[in-house]
Amino acid sequence: MPGVETTDKVLHPDLDPFSQLLGMRLVDLKPGIGTVEMTVGPEHMNPHGTPHGGAIFSLADSALAVASNSRGLEAVALDVSITYCRPALNGSVLRATASELNVTRRTGLFDIRVEREDGKLVASARGTVFYTGNPFKGWDSPQK
Repeated sequence: MPGVETTDKVLHPDLDPFSQLLGMRLVDLKPGIGTVEMTVGPEHMNPHGTPHGGAIFSLADSALAVASNSRGLEAVALDVSITYCRPALNGSVLRATASELNVTRRTGLFDIRVEREDGKLVASARGTVFYTGNPFKGWDSPQK
């Protein structure tokens, strides 16, 4: 969003507790772009021997949260849809990158790609966020 500076606190966050519970790590953060990765472990697997769709969705959603809050304004998801393209394997590293496509005063539209280490697309998502008008308090601040 024009005229809004990215704060240092937002540039170097620890991810939220849920993302940390799933083993996610922040890889890169620029205004409007966020990348988060996760090493797939046995705790992420479904009965088919592939990562559970909920784990992949959570990775995409965390990248969306990082990217959409990166300009220092509080953003909350309104809608996220995902399409699963191919599986990943236990032990592989999945990387989700959310990129800003369009931002208005109150909403933002983001493209999210989840890729394997070999660059193959695992899932593609699209997210819409609402900007509350409040400053983003940072990842270590309770957002109650």
